Amino acid sequence: MSFKTFAICFLMLMFSASFLFSQEETISSLDELIEEIASSSDVELDYTTLFQSLENLYYNPLDLNSATEEDFNELMFLTEFQVYSLIKYRKKFGNFNTLYELQYVDGIDPITLKRLLPFVTIADKNEVPKTDLKKAFSYGRNTVLLRYQRMLQEKAGYEEVPDSILAVNPDKSRYLGSPDKLYVRYNYQYKDKLYYGLTAEKDDGEQFFKGAQKYGFDYYSGHFQINNLGVVKKLIVGDYVAQFGQGLTMWSGMGYGKTSSSIDIVKKARGVNKYSSVNESAFLRGEAMSFQYNKFTLTEFVSYKSLDGGIDSVLTSDFSDEEQYVSSFLETGYHRTPSEVAKRKTVKEFISGANLNWSGSKLKIGATGVYYGFSQPLAVNSQTYRYFDFSGSSNYNLGVDYIFTIHKVNFFGETSMSENMGYATINGAIVDFVPEFKMSFIHRYYRQDYQALYAQPFSEGNKPYNESGIFIGAEIFPRKHWKIDAYIDSWKYPWLRYGVGGPSTGTEYLFQITHYPQRNLEMYLRVKYETKQKNDSDIETGIRPLTAYASSKYRFHVSYTASQEWKLKSRAELSRYSLNGEADWGYMVYQDFQYQPEKLPLTFTARIAVFETESYDTRIYAYEPDVLYGFSVPAYYGQGTRLALVIKYAAFDNLDFWFRIANTYYNDKDELGTGLDAIAGKNRTDIKLQLRFKF
Repeated sequence: MSFKTFAICFLMLMFSASFLFSQEETISSLDELIEEIASSSDVELDYTTLFQSLENLYYNPLDLNSATEEDFNELMFLTEFQVYSLIKYRKKFGNFNTLYELQYVDGIDPITLKRLLPFVTIADKNEVPKTDLKKAFSYGRNTVLLRYQRMLQEKAGYEEVPDSILAVNPDKSRYLGSPDKLYVRYNYQYKDKLYYGLTAEKDDGEQFFKGAQKYGFDYYSGHFQINNLGVVKKLIVGDYVAQFGQGLTMWSGMGYGKTSSSIDIVKKARGVNKYSSVNESAFLRGEAMSFQYNKFTLTEFVSYKSLDGGIDSVLTSDFSDEEQYVSSFLETGYHRTPSEVAKRKTVKEFISGANLNWSGSKLKIGATGVYYGFSQPLAVNSQTYRYFDFSGSSNYNLGVDYIFTIHKVNFFGETSMSENMGYATINGAIVDFVPEFKMSFIHRYYRQDYQALYAQPFSEGNKPYNESGIFIGAEIFPRKHWKIDAYIDSWKYPWLRYGVGGPSTGTEYLFQITHYPQRNLEMYLRVKYETKQKNDSDIETGIRPLTAYASSKYRFHVSYTASQEWKLKSRAELSRYSLNGEADWGYMVYQDFQYQPEKLPLTFTARIAVFETESYDTRIYAYEPDVLYGFSVPAYYGQGTRLALVIKYAAFDNLDFWFRIANTYYNDKDELGTGLDAIAGKNRTDIKLQLRFKF
């Protein structure tokens, strides 16, 4: 592998970072908050719901003098102690008179303050207005979003298949629809009181108004939510998510695990909330209501929807009939090929549950129960590592969670059990010793026989079973304009896992130092090292012993706002993977430019990236510029370059256009992808067109 190119690019990055001068501070974009979450994940998650939540607060800031603890928890970057300190400060000193008072709140560090300011305000009146239904349905904001996406190169799955072959094999694997991807969304919002909307999507390769999709789009999602109707805190009909406790009993929708923040480890449960994203399996469909009386909040929810799954049959014990069972679930949401279409909406899922929560000034206690039922039983899995997986037609989970704050210590946790008496527990604490030094602790123990179908607790693999471990983190401000984050997470898997034929262990270390010498400049250096175990692939026969492997990543990142017109981001990252004494390396360097002319309604955002990795194990993920509500976290691997350009044109105050084109050129490949996704050539090019109309 050549490091000459990397060295040259790294020196160019250092040169650009040193050529800086002071300018006025600009407000951090919502994308930057999303990027911080994305940077900790090795998968491309759907961040639409999180982005919309932050966007709502951006356009409807929280009143510092009337916002409740639940309101502040909507800001996912605030810790429990910071929320507690905000309310405690207000009770002790009275209403905030200016936003600048936030710097005196215990636990609010400069970085948090910078992120918090765009989402809070001080209203003229402290009274919380009641919901006026007549105004709510008449004076809200309508938004229509249309998006078109397509890959310019043709995939093998779109090649025509002769009729003679289809006559013999009508189920031949091929894409039945066009390569166009379509997305339509309509939303209505009146402040934080009323929401309703409709989302529709057609994936590339899916049919449109024909075949399996006779009604147009492959996926439709709708929601209606109204808040604060007397004792009714929330009323939702349609699609929604349910999130309680620490995610151990019930947590649908998007979940994220460890981030670079060593103390942001407490999950922000939002209860029930509308859903308007396009993940076709991570939501609930039905109705939900939340009631509040004094310090008690009761939430009930019922869901009934169709799932994609493979259905197999087996003869009964007396050979008189056949029994059907679910052999597997298809969670991709794709219905492009005959086999994928055959699995579409084959399983009916019924879910009902409730949560009761008591919230005091220092203590919150909650209890959650959820029941699952399926139209066909889930099959017993014959693979040894999945011996404890749930099988059957129904299951339930019962859990208790708590958050307790005393002085400067924040305790939290949840314990849950499933129908088979398997259980899991997670407990932790965050200690705010002094404003310059904080520590966090988490211990989790998830038995291998604990079974929860909608759960996303803190874990190494985001799975609520077969794991125990301890996490210790620290956040230090050693001096002005400097911040250090560090953590160690050690875990073990008492049962087998995929590719791991015995109990195994793992450890992860992270160290990050951040420097923000000016309001418009921030840089950080991150080192992440991880060790795990898997079957030794060098042993071809017999029992394969476990062997340890290690992966490490080294990143330097600079974010700089040069002026009101220019923003720059630079990153250099190294990746290393070692197994059985051999090591593979990889690197990626990118430069982002954002230019917004002062007198033109245009915004240009571009990325230039160079990458080279010796194997797929040294791939590097990086969040990249995209259209509004479009999120891309591609994996850089192989050898090549990637260019991305996003142009936004604000034609009027209520009409915006976006155009995005992204191209990856691979020096070391003549064919990209495999199977139906195979592309002849070295290039992969995607385009997006988007229109947003507000009225």
